[in-house]
Amino acid sequence: MTLTYNNMKEESGEKFTSGIVISTVLAVVSIIMFIVSFYAIIIPMFERSVMDRKKEMIHELTNTAWSVLAEYDEEYKSGRITLAEAKVLATEEVGRMRYGNEHKNYFWITTTDPVMINHPYRSDLNGKDLGDFADEHGNKLFADAANLVNEKGEGIIQYYWKRKENASHEVPKLSYVKAFQEWNWIIGTGIYLEDVKREIKRLRDQLLRMSILIIGIIIVILVYVLKQTRIIEEKRKDAVNKLRLSNQRYKSLVGASTEGTLMVVDRKVVFANSKFISLLDNGAESLVGADFSELFKLSWDEMVSGIKNPNKTYAFETELLKYKAGYHHIVAYVTQVEQSDNAAYISDSTAYIVVIKNITEKYRLRLDTQKLSEDVQLSLQLMNQPVKNLVSENIYCDINMPIGKVIELMNHKRSEIISVRSSDETVGIVTDKDLRNRLMNDGITMDSPVVKLMTSPVISINQGALLYEAVLLFREHGISHLMVINNNNRIYGYISYLKCLEMQNNSLMFLLQEIQNCDVISDMRNIYNKVPVLIQAIFTSTDNISSVSRIITSIADAINKRVIEMAIAEVGQPPCEFAFIAMGSEGRGEQTLKTDQDNAIIFAEQSDDNKKYFLNLSVIINENLHKIGYARCEGDLMAGNPEWCNHIDEWKQIFSNWINNPVTLNVLDGSLFFDMRLVFGSMSLSSELIDFVYEELEGKNEFFSKLVQTVASSKPVFDRKHVDIKKFQLPIVGYLRAKALFHSIKQTNSMLRLDYLMAYDLISERKAQEIEKMYNFLMHLRIKWQVSLILDNDWPSNTVWLSNLTAIEQETLRNIIKEVVKLQEELQSMV
Repeated sequence: MTLTYNNMKEESGEKFTSGIVISTVLAVVSIIMFIVSFYAIIIPMFERSVMDRKKEMIHELTNTAWSVLAEYDEEYKSGRITLAEAKVLATEEVGRMRYGNEHKNYFWITTTDPVMINHPYRSDLNGKDLGDFADEHGNKLFADAANLVNEKGEGIIQYYWKRKENASHEVPKLSYVKAFQEWNWIIGTGIYLEDVKREIKRLRDQLLRMSILIIGIIIVILVYVLKQTRIIEEKRKDAVNKLRLSNQRYKSLVGASTEGTLMVVDRKVVFANSKFISLLDNGAESLVGADFSELFKLSWDEMVSGIKNPNKTYAFETELLKYKAGYHHIVAYVTQVEQSDNAAYISDSTAYIVVIKNITEKYRLRLDTQKLSEDVQLSLQLMNQPVKNLVSENIYCDINMPIGKVIELMNHKRSEIISVRSSDETVGIVTDKDLRNRLMNDGITMDSPVVKLMTSPVISINQGALLYEAVLLFREHGISHLMVINNNNRIYGYISYLKCLEMQNNSLMFLLQEIQNCDVISDMRNIYNKVPVLIQAIFTSTDNISSVSRIITSIADAINKRVIEMAIAEVGQPPCEFAFIAMGSEGRGEQTLKTDQDNAIIFAEQSDDNKKYFLNLSVIINENLHKIGYARCEGDLMAGNPEWCNHIDEWKQIFSNWINNPVTLNVLDGSLFFDMRLVFGSMSLSSELIDFVYEELEGKNEFFSKLVQTVASSKPVFDRKHVDIKKFQLPIVGYLRAKALFHSIKQTNSMLRLDYLMAYDLISERKAQEIEKMYNFLMHLRIKWQVSLILDNDWPSNTVWLSNLTAIEQETLRNIIKEVVKLQEELQSMV
């Protein structure tokens, strides 16, 4: 074993040296590629950019001078001066206009004949017919200008012209000309191309000097790296020798342990103490050379990736293979060995000491519950408060306000953000970051209207949403501010990401981050198994059951998104835009711990190949979600079913059929889909379908009549031995869905639907409070019962035995049955 271990170290040394050689070659190739791209791509692109900018400049300057003619034309038309006076005054003012570093650039005016009206430096041409006037190269520039404006109204001409300071020869010049149709005049101005070329050369020389400096720095770094390589290799060889000595030290440590202990290197057991060997039912006297996978159900890669900090000991729940009675479920405590100060120079082979302890499944869950409860109680109370508690007041500006005025207003109000309005609607926002990143780019100046700078569309969140939901929205869109809307769907303030960050560090956020970092399905299965423990902890920190179900939904959404990303990585990038939508309880954001999959896919471009791709993708998604713990839908209402994986136009046809042919089966199918919510993909596709559905629902009384009948037929039953809590909730959820659809309220969450119905005076405040209490009581009872079952190693269920309910709870359920009947009767009178 020692010989094998040493050979492994020598091989790693050879790999280390060859890696440095390859890195050096790649660095040299990169420098050569940089030089080639600099001369072949960057400089030509830069020269084109400068020339385009100059053309844009003379275009804008000509428009400025043209506006002077327009002003005097207005004076004439208003009767304040005569036409002759207007022309004289306009000619004089334009003749005085200058620009450029030395104020020598000017404007000239001709008629469309062409006859020179005014040339500041060639007064000898004033009043003359210039139809035959040509430069040394035969370009009839004034005639060309007249032909150009007659055809296009404005444009660029190129010709040769003498400099004022050097009239001995003509040089290339570029001019922009524009017609003033009211007077049959042409106004123009130009720049000498020699000036542009000098500017380009100056900037190009600066770029070249900078590039040479960068290449020089890279070469110095490369030489330094090569020098350090020799030092590192010498240290590595020294470290290998020291490691041989440390192996013996750790062997003594493992042997002296009173717990089952072993030392593992590169998946192979190096030492194992007698206590560990005695736990196995294989009669072996030594485990040296045994593979890690032969001893534990835990994979080697899973263990190694789980050790984030080499200075800490990590616990892994696993199963011991070939175990003796009582040692099936164990916890393996793994510590990465500190081999020596020079361990970094040895290789990727690291030693691990593994100590195992027995622990039953139920005891593990109870320990996790206690630990997690202490960890999240305080933080969840903070993150479960509504965003309205952190709302800051908005300041507003008009969409056409100049950017300079906007900055003054923001400074005056000491605000880092301003809302941009058009017709009393917020259409965009501008932040300090926008001003720093966009001002003076793409022609945006202090005089430009703020519409050119603003961020649009506006991302908003309801005032009743929780802080953790706001944090998720910030991360999804990569933004620093969210607009906050009230129950009347009006923006009234904003919240910032920095404020939310102060309350972000709680267990839920870490759990969601863990999901995002998962690369294998088994890891997500392990995270999913933590959810009951997290929910049990939350029950001790909040009475807001709505937030509990939304947290469950957020975890489900995160798992769905990661599973979809992994599936796309497996089958390849999608051929077109698509939307993965959730329906039912996940679509409403009301998931419990007993839930199955209800999902579908909408894709943008119709073709057989696209259908085949998305069906293949969906089958993988549904299968992996099932492995994680989200059971397949018994009715097969999943994206992997060809019936629920369709092009956007096909989906519109399906909904149109449900709405216009409301037989009972269609209404039942449709009611589930009316709770759809985007989980992953294109928001525009999802919004397009939702907008179509609500437009199609307008005036469809027959559909609503059938929908009401469906809700009224759902009767909660109070059995002698048990009660199905879900059946108590269904008529309440159905009542709120029917009311929201009838009144075009585009919300899916039941409590949000209730809030909007109350805000629009469609339900009295008293009735809304009664419905909310009933709903929260049922949801609390349902989730609490499911958590209890899971922690007792049983399957979650919606059916509660009456023996587990208090007398008060049983009486409350009987009262809810009476109230549900009243809601159903009221609903029937709606249509």
